[in-house]
Amino acid sequence: MDLKGKIVFASGKHGDYDIFVLDLEEKDIDQLTAGDYWNTCPKWSPDGKRIVYVSNCTGTPEIWIMEEDGSHEKRITTQDKWHNTPDWSPDGKKLAFCANYDGNINIYTMNIDGTDLKQITNYEGMDYAPQFSPDGKRIIFASKRSGNPDIWVYEMASGKLEQFTQYGGRDYAPTFSPDGERVAFVSGLIGNDGRENLEIYRMDKKGENKERMTFDLGQDRHACWSPDGKYLAYTSGKPGFSIERLHVMDVATKKSRLLEFDRAPLEREIGAQAKSFMLFKFLPKNWTKKMYPDMYFGTEQYPDWKA
Repeated sequence: MDLKGKIVFASGKHGDYDIFVLDLEEKDIDQLTAGDYWNTCPKWSPDGKRIVYVSNCTGTPEIWIMEEDGSHEKRITTQDKWHNTPDWSPDGKKLAFCANYDGNINIYTMNIDGTDLKQITNYEGMDYAPQFSPDGKRIIFASKRSGNPDIWVYEMASGKLEQFTQYGGRDYAPTFSPDGERVAFVSGLIGNDGRENLEIYRMDKKGENKERMTFDLGQDRHACWSPDGKYLAYTSGKPGFSIERLHVMDVATKKSRLLEFDRAPLEREIGAQAKSFMLFKFLPKNWTKKMYPDMYFGTEQYPDWKA
C-alpha cells in the first residue's frame, strides 16, 4: 500500500486520551494535546488547517477547535453539557454534533464560533455520530428510534428522515466516502455465544447494496476513508480485549494490515513503560511487554485522514 497524507487520531487509556497526528509517509507522530483528562473525536477541517475535537478538560465534554499543529485551542461550546463526535460541514463554516442539552442525546448544528445553534433531531432516546454528506445536503447518523441502533439520514432542505439499516444488532458510526457515493459503518454481529462482534460494512448512498468489509474475530470500528476513497482506516482489537490499534484496508481487495509506526510516544504519554524485575530484567523488551495486560499500553480510536 502506497499510503500518503496524515491521520489524526486519539490514543490513551480510560480517563486519559490525547490527540496525535501520524504522517503516513514519514511514519512520524506529533502529539497535539496533553493532560490528565481526555481529548478525543478529532476531525480535520475541509482545508486541513484546523481540527475540531472533544475535551473534558473543563469538567464536561465540550467541543474545541485548534490549529493543525495543536496551537490556539479554543473552546466552542459553553453549555456544560455532554458533547460528542463533531463533524465539519463541507464549506468549513458549520459543525454537526450530538449533545444532551434537553436530557436526550440529539443532533445539532452550529457555526464554528458557536453561534446559530440549531436542533436537527428531536427524539426521546439517542441520536448520535452525525456526519455531513460531501455536498452538505444531508446528515447521516445513528439512532435508536427504531428500537436498536440503526443508520438514518436527515435531509437538510426538507427535514425528511430516512432509515438506511434495519438489522437486529447495532449499526452505527456512518461515514460518507469523499465522493459521496458510499457509506462505511459499523455493525454488530451476534455470535452463537451471544457476544457482539463489531465489523466494518459499506453500502451505497441510498442505503442499498450492503457489503461486509472486515472479517475479524475482534472488534473493528472507528472507520474513516482516505482522501481518494481507495482505503479505509479503522481500529481493530483482539477478541475479549478492549485494546485497539489502527489498521488500514485496501477497499478494492479488502486486504488489511496494521498501521506500523513507533508507538513508544503513545505509551510514554500514559506512563506505560514495561519494567522488569529480578531475573526478568534480562529478557528482551518485547518479552517483558508480554507480561503486562494489553490495555496497559493504551488503545487507539477515532482516526481521520487528510491528504
